[in-house]
Amino acid sequence: MKCIVVDDERIAREGLNEFIREFDFLEPIDNYGNPHALHKLKKDAVDLIFLDIQMPFLNGLEFAETLKDLGTMIIFTTAHPEFALKGYKVNAIEYLLKPIFFEDFKVAVYKAKRLYELMHKKENSLSPLLFKENGFFYKIYPHQILYISALQNYIEIYRENEDKMVIHQTLKNILEELPSGDFLQIHKSYIVNLKYFKRIQDSTMVIENIELPIARSRKNYVLSYIKNYFEN
Repeated sequence: MKCIVVDDERIAREGLNEFIREFDFLEPIDNYGNPHALHKLKKDAVDLIFLDIQMPFLNGLEFAETLKDLGTMIIFTTAHPEFALKGYKVNAIEYLLKPIFFEDFKVAVYKAKRLYELMHKKENSLSPLLFKENGFFYKIYPHQILYISALQNYIEIYRENEDKMVIHQTLKNILEELPSGDFLQIHKSYIVNLKYFKRIQDSTMVIENIELPIARSRKNYVLSYIKNYFEN
């Protein structure tokens, strides 16, 4: 997700950018000391803004009002809790109070990631994917896939009632081709199709009757993702 920071305090901007660099799904584009960033937003698409409220010339709430038609997500960052209600009225997805702690920031950006994936879910999840194996081309429909595992420079695709396929592909690249709403990476070596989700037990996820490990670093995100997935 392309993101910018808008805050008149240099130290606050630097701190937020340090946090942003900890997440590979966040792409920092720029940071601004005032709402003149609006010109940038109207020119180039930005997915997420970390926006202060108390700034000279134009406060963050007024700034947010001008963004309603752009579909940009906003996370407010402010030292003033009294603005929280007004912040949510302009469709902010989160409201972080300064000083901002990393764990609170992490919760907010994963919430943004989930919303981003829902907004950009492929329109037709039934469209087939085309793969080459042993000199032949095959098409696989995403809804047939149970899970995918990484095997060095290859991936193994496991389907319902079908033999597995071994493809010269990376897990990262295949994840970009799959419908983002249904498929979730739970481990550096596994992507699962949540349509076949059965349960989570300790640090494993059961897909049909297969137990797959959940990375410790991703467990909280996985639990949050699944909760939102089945509520929407």
